[in-house]
Amino acid sequence: MRGFKSLLLVSVVGLVIECWPGRSLAAGIDSAAAWVPQNAPAALVVKNPASLIEQWEKSPLRQAVANNPGFQAVLNNPGIKQADALVGLVEVHTKKDRWTLLKQALGGGLFVAALPQGEVVVIAEAQDGKVLRDVHEFLLGLAKLDAENKGQPDRVKSADYRGVTAWTFGGDEVHAIVENRLILVNKPELMKQIIDRIQDSHGGSLRDNPKFTAAEKATADHNLVLYLDLETLRALPNVQKGLEQSRQPLPILLLAGTITALQKAPWLAVGLSIEGSRVTGTLQTGEVAQWPEPLAFALAPGKDGALPPIHVPGTVFTASFYRNLRDFYAQKNELFPERTSGLIFFENMMGIFFTGRNFTEEVLAELEPYVRVVVAEQRYSPEIGTPAVQLPAMAVVFRMKNPKKFQPVVEEGFQKALGLINFVRGQDAKPGMILDRPVYKGVKYTLAYFNPDPDGDKEHADIRFNFSPVLACRDRDLILSTAEPLAKDILDALAEQEAAVQNVHKAVTTHLELLGTQIVRLLEVNKGALIAQNMAEKGHSRERAETELSQLLMVLRMLNEFRLTESFHNHSNRWDFQLELIKP
Repeated sequence: MRGFKSLLLVSVVGLVIECWPGRSLAAGIDSAAAWVPQNAPAALVVKNPASLIEQWEKSPLRQAVANNPGFQAVLNNPGIKQADALVGLVEVHTKKDRWTLLKQALGGGLFVAALPQGEVVVIAEAQDGKVLRDVHEFLLGLAKLDAENKGQPDRVKSADYRGVTAWTFGGDEVHAIVENRLILVNKPELMKQIIDRIQDSHGGSLRDNPKFTAAEKATADHNLVLYLDLETLRALPNVQKGLEQSRQPLPILLLAGTITALQKAPWLAVGLSIEGSRVTGTLQTGEVAQWPEPLAFALAPGKDGALPPIHVPGTVFTASFYRNLRDFYAQKNELFPERTSGLIFFENMMGIFFTGRNFTEEVLAELEPYVRVVVAEQRYSPEIGTPAVQLPAMAVVFRMKNPKKFQPVVEEGFQKALGLINFVRGQDAKPGMILDRPVYKGVKYTLAYFNPDPDGDKEHADIRFNFSPVLACRDRDLILSTAEPLAKDILDALAEQEAAVQNVHKAVTTHLELLGTQIVRLLEVNKGALIAQNMAEKGHSRERAETELSQLLMVLRMLNEFRLTESFHNHSNRWDFQLELIKP
C-alpha cells in the first residue's frame, strides 16, 4: 500500500495527461523538444488540450462510455476509486471542478518522449501556473499527512539543482515545476540532463533532429502528433519479427506501400485532429530513397491512380485499389520465397480453371491495375425467403484490357469453378446450383442460383440462399459477385457514373470507406445467431453473451463513416483518414 499510495499521488499530478493535447505552435508545447535528448526514438506532442477537454466534457460520447458496463467495472477498481476520491479532494481544495482544473493545470500542452534506455519524460504545460503550483502543494501536504497518520517516514523528498527544485513521492519518479511547466521523469539522472538543457540552451536536442523536424512539418495541421524514429525502432527484435511476419501474400498485396515504408523509411508521423464529431488524421513516412522493385506493383506511375470507389444501396464497405496484379504475381518468388500450402493450392486451382494458361501472362496480364471491392447488405426475393443468418454480399470489379479476347476466358474459368463447387456439394448430398444466362439492361451475365425450397421456412431459410454467384461484363468492367442483386446494383452504378469512372485519383493507390450504421444493422438482424455463437465458442451464459453483443453494438452505433486514402508523393507514403461519429 505504501508504494501504491506514492504512485497514486504522482498519477493524480498527471491525471489523464496522456490523452489531452496543447496550444498553438507559436512558442507552444512543441518547444519542449529543445529540453529532450536528440536520440529520443518516440515522442507525442499534443497542442490544444483545452479545446479537447471542453469537447469531451460536453460530448454525448463521454456519457455513453461512462454508462458502458465494461467501463463501470473499471471504475469499480479500488485503485481507480481512490484516485477519484483524491481528485475530489483537489476539487474541494481549489473550489474548481475537474474539467476546469484540467484546462488550467494541463491545458497548455503535453509533450511525452521515450528514450533508448527506457527513460520517459513528460512535460505538461499549464494555462495557469498558479493553479499548477497550488495543486502540487496540496498533494505534497496530503502525502506528508498520509505518512504521519500511518506512523511512517516522510516519503516526500526534494533537492535543488542549478536553481530548480525537484521532488519525488518515492521510487524513481522525479518531478519539477519550471515556470508553468510540470516535468515528470522516471530516472533522476534524466531530470538533471533536462535542467542542464534548460539552463544552458545548447544543441543536440530533439529539436535539432532533422527527422523530428520533418515529421512535425508533415503533421503541422494537426493538434496531436506522434513521432517515431523508424531507423532506431527497426533494430528492436520484436519490431523486426513483426515486419518479417507481414510478408504474407494478402498483407503484401493490400499494404505493400506501408510495409515497405516501415522497412525502409527513416521516420513515421501520425497526426490527429478532433473537431466536434469528426476525427481527421494523417500518417506519413519519410522518403524511401530507392523503392524495392518487387513492390513497385503498388505504385501509381505519373498521373495514374485508383478509380473512384463504387457506391450501391446498402453499402457496408467500398474500396478502390491501384494494384498491378500481373507484376505482383510475377514477383511471387522474390516476395514469398517460402511457398505456402495456400499458394500451391491457389496455383493448382487457377491451372484447372484457366485450362493450363499461363496465369501471369495470359490471365493477370489481361487486367488493368484497377481493382474495386464492394460489400453491401443483401436483398432476398419472396420466393427464397430470408436466411436465418444474413450474410452481406461481396463483389470485386476488375477492368479488362481486351474484353472481346478475355471475356470468354474468364467465363470458362467461372463455370468450371461453379462446376467444382456443385461436384463437392453433390458428394456431401447437398443441393447444387443451377446455371443461367439472364439479361439485365442489355447486359447478359452468368448466374448460379439454388432452387427455392417449397417446403422450407421462408423466415429462417438455409444459409446457402445468401449466395447466387454472378459473372457480368459491361464494356471493360468485369464483375464477380456473390449475389445477383449486388451485381445488378453495380451495373446500375457503373452506368450512372460512366463519366466519373474515367477519371483516376492521381497518386492515390488505396481508397476505402466503411459505414458503421450498416454494420450495426447486419449485427442486429443476426443477433440470435451471434449470441448462440458466443455461447458455443466462449462457454458464456446467454445473459453474458447478450451483454457482450450489446456493448459492441453501443460502440458501433457511435460510428457513422470512416474514410481512408493512401497516396505516394516524393517517395513517401501517406495515409489520410476521416472518422465521423454520431450521437449514441
